[in-house]
Amino acid sequence: AYIKATQMDSSNRKTKKPIDTSQKINPSDAELYQMAMAEVILKLDHKSTGQIKEERTGVKKNGNVQSLFFLSNTEGDFNFYNNLVKTPGISTIPFVSPISYSGLMAYRFKLLKTEVLNGKKVYTINVKPRQVSNATVEGEVRIMDSLWVILSTKFRFPSYHLPEYDFFEVQQQYQFIDSTAWMITRQEFTYYSKTNRSKLSGQTIVTYKNFQLNKQFTKNYFGVEVSSTTQEAYEKDSSFWNTARTEPLTPKELRFIQFRDSIYRATHTKAYLDSVDKSINRITWKNILLRGQRFHNHEKEKNWYLPAAPSIYNPFQFGGSRINLSVFHSKTYKSRKNISVYADLSYGIRNKDVNGSVRFSRMYNPFNRGYYTIDVGRRFDHIFEGDAWINMLKRNNVYLANSLKVDHGLEIINGLKLSTIAEIGIRRSVSNYKTNNNVDSLFGDVLDNNQAVAFEGYNAFYGEVTLSYTPFQRYIREPKEKIILGSAWPTAYVKLRKGLPGIFNSKVDFDYLEFGLQQEIKLGLTGTSRYKIKTGSFLSRNDLRTVDYKWQRRGDPILFMNPEKQFQSLDSSFAVFKRFYQAHYVHDFNGFLLNKIPLLKKLQLHEMAGGGFLVAKERQLRYVEAFAGVERVFKWPFDPLSKFKLGVYVVGSAANQFSNPVRFKVGITKWDKRENKWF
Repeated sequence: AYIKATQMDSSNRKTKKPIDTSQKINPSDAELYQMAMAEVILKLDHKSTGQIKEERTGVKKNGNVQSLFFLSNTEGDFNFYNNLVKTPGISTIPFVSPISYSGLMAYRFKLLKTEVLNGKKVYTINVKPRQVSNATVEGEVRIMDSLWVILSTKFRFPSYHLPEYDFFEVQQQYQFIDSTAWMITRQEFTYYSKTNRSKLSGQTIVTYKNFQLNKQFTKNYFGVEVSSTTQEAYEKDSSFWNTARTEPLTPKELRFIQFRDSIYRATHTKAYLDSVDKSINRITWKNILLRGQRFHNHEKEKNWYLPAAPSIYNPFQFGGSRINLSVFHSKTYKSRKNISVYADLSYGIRNKDVNGSVRFSRMYNPFNRGYYTIDVGRRFDHIFEGDAWINMLKRNNVYLANSLKVDHGLEIINGLKLSTIAEIGIRRSVSNYKTNNNVDSLFGDVLDNNQAVAFEGYNAFYGEVTLSYTPFQRYIREPKEKIILGSAWPTAYVKLRKGLPGIFNSKVDFDYLEFGLQQEIKLGLTGTSRYKIKTGSFLSRNDLRTVDYKWQRRGDPILFMNPEKQFQSLDSSFAVFKRFYQAHYVHDFNGFLLNKIPLLKKLQLHEMAGGGFLVAKERQLRYVEAFAGVERVFKWPFDPLSKFKLGVYVVGSAANQFSNPVRFKVGITKWDKRENKWF
């Protein structure tokens, strides 16, 4: 396959022209600053059961190619001979093919014209979804009489099911290969997403040749590595591309490649790179007041960042207002290894106290995601980190933590991940800190029991080990990193956290063990299900302090929280010591129900439902909840590719220890392009 992808992004900021006068750039080429282009040559093996394996032998990228579509066949199989067209690169659910068993129920067909080709009639048929259909396409298909095969298609996908695009169309050509089978020989994808101020539009052309039909593969040929690219693929010269291209470059594309080459030469001179550093490092009032100040050194490949002035003063902190100073430094090497350093220092005006921390992180193995982190500091911490937002505002959830923490993680083999943590904590009460009594008088009814917990200071030393495994985890191999695609199997994990007495005068002594299972299940047209199940208990509690309790989180007022992790209607937060059992389940219908109601279909709503249960021996509690909601996708005003879902939900619950009325809540979910899912 040969792939050529181009894109225009009007939201791109204008790039400053190089100061190297030996490399002139024509002013008429200004629009080329907004352009991106990539070419790929690959070998694709495809099994009749749907499994694929590709080897990318040539890759050439120009400009910002992050948002280009279809640089790999892992982004979707657009073969309309399949009953369901699975396109994970653009949608979380598959689409019903008009040429399928259920096509007559999902679509309306109209003959547009009849023509004769090589003595056979060819029908051009218009295809439209029925009003009660959901995941369907719209467009035209050309069919050859008597043979009843597809010659070409032109289908548009509904924006309702496209988290990133407002328009997406595919045009295809099919040919008779080796007098055996009709295969796709050319695909052209056209797409765009826009706001009032900007538009991102792209086109990708894919051509296929040199078919080998009925090829026999070895038993284990199709494995978990579905795509691979070597470093040599990125280093192919122009002579290779002149020979490999099956689609000629347009005059604009040729001009763009020449333009990018001239930009590359101009922007890799020392004079230009020095000028960029000088421009970035220039201290301006806009940087100081709004954006923050960056410092860059191209020779050492280092970045430093200072926050904007307004963030220095923070009035809403424990003990009153604080003056904050922070700095961030990062460096990514050509090997894809990286380091980052974050440091902060704060001064409390009312209590005249100083807090601060330094965090150092390094990714030393990009392929197996091997990393380590060292974090040392003095800060206000929460007794129950992750409690409901109303409880996070209370002083009785705060203590002073002086700590040193070392964290290491590595994927041992594909799908098997090991994480280890060692931590020293010197914990002190903040009950003697001065606080603002006006807050108590104003919000006393809401922030009840709003005083810091008094306790005798102590030292603590911990060790934590987490082992997780995802069987048959599929991935893409890049020269210096690995891209995880997921698995059809669940992920299981076990976590052991141990308080170790005696070390560094540590007082804590306990053992906590937890098991869990989680999975995402794609159920075709009916949507996607996700579940998480876990159980845990303290094996020993010789000296267990409040900070180390295992907590169950209460539901938030008004806000609908992440249903895969939290319960929506628990009446209060409480600690569990004996074995508990907890489960969460969420199903996104993606319009499967509402789109069968014609009037509601026009509102473009998504429906979801789920529930969970908790069994906790401490309170002899048996709790179960169920929820359902409708969501609608909106765009962020200034980013054509960024979308979010605003939802309204109804939650009901039942428990043997308390009763909750039915509650209505609202929530916001954002689209994560990198993970290709809502979160």
